[in-house]
Amino acid sequence: MNDGSNAVPATIALRTKELHMGIFDELLGGGQRQKEYKDFVDRYEQGDPSEGYSDEEVLKRYGEVSHAVPRDEYAQAAQEALDKLSPEERAAFVKMLQERAAARGVKLPREVAPEPKELGEVLSDLHQTPGQLRDILGSGNVAPQAQAAGSSPITQILASPMAKAVLAGVVTMLVKRVMRPS
Repeated sequence: MNDGSNAVPATIALRTKELHMGIFDELLGGGQRQKEYKDFVDRYEQGDPSEGYSDEEVLKRYGEVSHAVPRDEYAQAAQEALDKLSPEERAAFVKMLQERAAARGVKLPREVAPEPKELGEVLSDLHQTPGQLRDILGSGNVAPQAQAAGSSPITQILASPMAKAVLAGVVTMLVKRVMRPS
């Protein structure tokens, strides 16, 4: 006999899936939303991947698309985004990620190689806990640093340009898959 106790969680899961699929349906359907994302992708691909958009825009778009895909697709997008960074940038990103994760009590694998595939898997693991990767890459006050003259905590949400480049890259790779002409 079903007492309906599983109905509420199932309904929430279905609505969440519909919400996430909704963004990709909107992108496929054309219109203003597709133009906005195409513009975002173009800005990512035309210049330095950490420039051309605000931290707020990157986080908004990341939030809209990153949980709309299965883990393996996210991992592939993260790997492709990380592949756009130089080996030196990836090494610096790994160091920052390890320091910020440790400061927040988050355990990472002891040795994280700055290779796109392995690092993409680490990001995917962090991404599985909603908000965790965003919190680690955020500029929070765990280890306050002297603010540069003229910088503002309101305009600088992400911890580094590389954090912005990686999240923008994940968004771009996921969106390009959906909007790819057939």
